[in-house]
Amino acid sequence: MKLLLIFLVVFIASVHAKESALYSNAALVGMSMDYREYDDNSQILDSEKSDISQIMGIELGVSYVLNAVDEDYSQFNFTYTRVTGTTDYVGAYIGSGAGYGSLTGTTYNTIVDFDVNYMYAMAIRNDFYLLMGAELGYRSWERILSETQVERYSWKYLAPTVGIEYRKNSFYLLFDMDYKYAISPIMTATGINGSFKLASANIFTTSVKADYQLNSLYSMYIAYVYENQEIKKSNILYDSNGKGFLEPDSTSNNKYIKFGFTFKY
Repeated sequence: MKLLLIFLVVFIASVHAKESALYSNAALVGMSMDYREYDDNSQILDSEKSDISQIMGIELGVSYVLNAVDEDYSQFNFTYTRVTGTTDYVGAYIGSGAGYGSLTGTTYNTIVDFDVNYMYAMAIRNDFYLLMGAELGYRSWERILSETQVERYSWKYLAPTVGIEYRKNSFYLLFDMDYKYAISPIMTATGINGSFKLASANIFTTSVKADYQLNSLYSMYIAYVYENQEIKKSNILYDSNGKGFLEPDSTSNNKYIKFGFTFKY
């Protein structure tokens, strides 16, 4: 909460900056997932996979650019993303001992991400800009494996961001990357009282975005985003029968394609 207040104070203090500009954007999003859980011997327990058409959603954003006519400028971005869809599950019944692959099915997923980002762009050479910034966000992921088994992951995160931007006339190309460090990540599951405290839940993200300005008000863009998510195993919680459970180590390699439009006010 303190970090969010700092972002808001800086934003409000910058509202009267010279030659500022306000933008909004909306995009369609397709996501593919390759998620895997592992035991303590790094043997796979279960997996979730999808192609880019199985999980779909939207991205909405607002950007406020400060000192927009200067070579060096800074920018606030507020972004909300929500995607839903199915993944193909391969695993086993919990406690069955049957091994990986003994059970297949379909999982319904809902992923929500909201972030506030501050970026400073410094002109370096021949239409190139160096980008440096920080991001504060919140992420949740709901997995419905069956009517009686629902898992929900959630955490706040803080991320340093760096990138390179190329601008030429009506076209610009952006490459950036960040490392989202999770704050107090948890997971809840049906039938288990309390929340699993995940040891960590961090995400490395890299993206490429191309934007073409159609006129003085509108531009269109396409972006490719790659995420590598790593979750480290949780503490042990017990059900009503006294049986212990934990959330194991996992990795997820996620890919996104985004196609959208930006409007300048």
